[in-house]
Parts: sequence; C-alpha cells; structure tokens
Amino acid sequence: MPDQEAIRLSVVVPVKNEAGNIAPLLAEIAAACAPLSPFEIVYVDDGSTDATPAALAAARARHPELRVVRHR
Repeated sequence: MPDQEAIRLSVVVPVKNEAGNIAPLLAEIAAACAPLSPFEIVYVDDGSTDATPAALAAARARHPELRVVRHR
C-alpha cells in the first residue's frame, strides 16, 4: 500500500454479494489506474452474505492497493 499522503487517486466500489465479480473488476481498475500510481482501490462491502468477504481477503493478498471497509 502506498503512503496515504502520496495517493493521487482513490476508486471506491460498493459491493454486496458480488463474490464472482471482485477479482475481475479489481484487475480492470488496477490496470486502468496503473499510469496514475500511486492509487488506492476501496471496496465497501455493504453486508454481503455470500463469499464476498473471502474473495476480498484473497484479493488483498494479490493487490496491495486494495483497502476493504465492511458494513454489517
């Protein structure tokens, strides 16, 4: 994760029960934002009841620019 003060762009994505879409969308956003580095991608999980939290945890291991906020 880049230094918070150095971030040039933040992309916020709300998700709920979107397990299958987490990784593909994250890859597309990361590729599009790469020239604008440093950037962050914030996924806001609005109370998913499927495998979205697990998909987000797996994605964080591969994408250090990913931040996750989870609402109940």
